[in-house]
Amino acid sequence: MAFTFIHTADWQLGKSFGQFPAEAASALRLARQAVIERIAEVAREQKATHVLVAGDVWDSAIPSNSTLRQPLAIMGEAPDINWWLLPGNHDPDGPDGLWDRINVVKPGNVHTLREAVPVKIETGVFLLPAPWARIQHGQDLTVWMDAADTPKGALRIGLAHGSVQGFGTEGDTDREIIPPTRAETAKLDYLALGDWHARREINGLIHYPGTPEPDRHKSGARGQVLAVTLERGALPQIEAIATAQYDWPVLSTTLQPETVDVSLETLRQALTSGQPLRRTHARLDVSGDMTVSEWAVFEVFLEEMKGEMASLDIRGEGDVRLVVVPEDIEALDAQGSVREAAEVLVARSENPDLSRDDRQIASEALRLLFRYAGEST
Repeated sequence: MAFTFIHTADWQLGKSFGQFPAEAASALRLARQAVIERIAEVAREQKATHVLVAGDVWDSAIPSNSTLRQPLAIMGEAPDINWWLLPGNHDPDGPDGLWDRINVVKPGNVHTLREAVPVKIETGVFLLPAPWARIQHGQDLTVWMDAADTPKGALRIGLAHGSVQGFGTEGDTDREIIPPTRAETAKLDYLALGDWHARREINGLIHYPGTPEPDRHKSGARGQVLAVTLERGALPQIEAIATAQYDWPVLSTTLQPETVDVSLETLRQALTSGQPLRRTHARLDVSGDMTVSEWAVFEVFLEEMKGEMASLDIRGEGDVRLVVVPEDIEALDAQGSVREAAEVLVARSENPDLSRDDRQIASEALRLLFRYAGEST
């Protein structure tokens, strides 16, 4: 018997995105909600009638009324799909009553997994959930799965949220870490995990899908869910399927005189290789050297990209060294005062006896001087 389902996690509905302007933050929050519709489409394409959400469905245990109800309504609009929701560390089943609120308003095709007991979801298919009851639980919540009783020959799917030994987040303790052997010790056909926001395969039986709509810059993480097909006695067949509206690429470039135009064209191609620029939040790490004229071209490129993109975070700009040629100095004011200042700054930016920070300050001052001189002519 083959059984196909969708594995997803870390929706974190209602995330504030406070680092962005209000309009951009609102668009990102709406994208996190809209991805539920995309997940429903994927489930139908894969002929899967079950979606397993491995924790952190909401970003907090006290979401607003609309942040709680609207996603549940979207799930209810896909009545052909069963949605299985697990409390995680962001939305634990604690005394705040979040999961009581959910149970009052959820549609019939949405199921909350609030107890560590086997749950039959289809004939011969059982979920073994490990729900969080508080933010810090201090134990491996999957331990109970080893002794969990299910009918002979049934498929056993573990559903949990947390770190696996080897890449736990700071502050985890050994008691909280899920061992990478849990699938074997609990005789699981698959262990569906959440908490890691990028796609990660621990072994053939244990996987993190990553978040379906990313919220930070991670190289290669473009948002997906996993379509998982299980058959008794065989390794899971897994397909990662893209779901995100927004890309969050991390790019880097080392700029050098006489090749800046080529480098910028390469960056442009990389930035436009995924989602449209208006749906791309990129981080660009820059280093190297540029001449005065090349720096002007670089600034025009940045202004263009910042205008077209959802956001562009530039790192290392202050570390780029300005290469000044004699013609640049001669082009400054006829009175000589600006030129004299430029000569002093050039000398300081190239002085090996000065600290790196002092040389960088001189180089930055030199860039500003040439910019202001250009604006005044």
